Amino acid sequence: MLRFARCLLAAAALLPPLHALAQGAAAPGTERLNALIIVLDRVGTGDVGFLGSTLGATPNLDALAVRGAVFHRAYAASPQPSPARAAILTGRWPNAMGFEFAMPMGEEASAPDAAARGLQPGTPTIGSHLAAGGWTTGFVGSWQMGVTAEQAPMAMGFGFDCFVAHATRTRKPRPGKDDGFSLRSQGAVNEGFERLEDAMTACATGFIERERSKPWMLMVALPGLSPPLAPSADDLAAFPALEGRRREMAASLRSLDRSVGAMLATIDATGQTARTMVVVLGDTGGSIAWGSSNGSLKGDFGTCFEGGLRVPMIIALPGRIAPETSYPNPVTGADVLPTVAAALGQAAPASIDGIDLLPYILGGASGLPHAELHWQAGQSAATMFSGLKYVIPLDGAPSIFRIDQDPTESINGAEDSVDAYTMLRERHERWSQSLPPARWLQDGTIPDAQRAPPPPPAMPDPGKRRAPKADPDA
Repeated sequence: MLRFARCLLAAAALLPPLHALAQGAAAPGTERLNALIIVLDRVGTGDVGFLGSTLGATPNLDALAVRGAVFHRAYAASPQPSPARAAILTGRWPNAMGFEFAMPMGEEASAPDAAARGLQPGTPTIGSHLAAGGWTTGFVGSWQMGVTAEQAPMAMGFGFDCFVAHATRTRKPRPGKDDGFSLRSQGAVNEGFERLEDAMTACATGFIERERSKPWMLMVALPGLSPPLAPSADDLAAFPALEGRRREMAASLRSLDRSVGAMLATIDATGQTARTMVVVLGDTGGSIAWGSSNGSLKGDFGTCFEGGLRVPMIIALPGRIAPETSYPNPVTGADVLPTVAAALGQAAPASIDGIDLLPYILGGASGLPHAELHWQAGQSAATMFSGLKYVIPLDGAPSIFRIDQDPTESINGAEDSVDAYTMLRERHERWSQSLPPARWLQDGTIPDAQRAPPPPPAMPDPGKRRAPKADPDA
């Protein structure tokens, strides 16, 4: 542990020194805080240095972790990326919105039933909430919340966007192409960029620099480790001892970390460090098939075992969260909205599922932020309560684990603890039965019960009826 701590402290040197936080800061109460929220795409807990990885691909994230709070049991709200991101955006559990499955690839905005998937138009988001409070809001990256104009970031509370629609598989920026890919930048991005990540980073840093005189909130969800991976030759060369997809993942993660470093450096260069909250969290666990690592945790991307649900998470809040803070209890992506809102002095929206984590981090609240947590994505499901976890795998029989004592889910207590198994199963079934049905299925099809009924046939206009024909015999 001593060696690991020294590595983190050394990484901190990559970011400005702590005394620099005071530079450019106004007197308390005279300026409102900014918030930068960075969503890591399929980055496993075994990939990042601040959670113990020795890969060496995340120096900027590791340095940021030293400056704030690291969450050792941060959970995605779903094992699938789109619903997990919906929770970050809305503060609500995605299943409660019928958002159970990822957005299908290849669906274009012209599809007749496109609007039936994703966030419903008008859903309150962290963007709309803070925009109403006077913040300039922006979104950069992979949206995955719907492809219609009414579901785009600009229509969902973000005053600026530079986003890639969920349908694209390309890593090259293609501005102006009508192929399900949208890249808007107000001049910050052009076709001179060879890599999508570089184009998106330019969008983010341009926004941070341009809005320096206003309170702002920017959410950034870069492509990250979502396949197909296309790392540069320079990034691949940094990992000569690795092979295959593990090497491609490490190189892609290095590029992602460099983008994070560019955003943090822009905040510092423009004198905004002391008044900018930074939140970093993953959307789901890492994909082992694409070279990622979930460390010692069981399971993979898409499952409800710990490896599919646990994600890296950092919150840095200068002047309030002490450096090198560590938080051990379960938190979720749905907690981001109320926590950011509270830090920025705004009341959280009503009827959300997330919890303001600041009292727990700062010691003002005891106990657990969440007494009970649930997940469901088709056949994959789980419930966590009172130190126990009930898991329904994609195949096989359900299991229970004493998750506080057995985080690697090595010992199945289903047969030895029948009462606990029954209690957890019943809790999960009650929660599951209370949910609305999924609005679309794993393959993207819309269940018949969720389809809007066809409009009734139009009645003929009485004013346009033909006059009766004359009787020829009259």
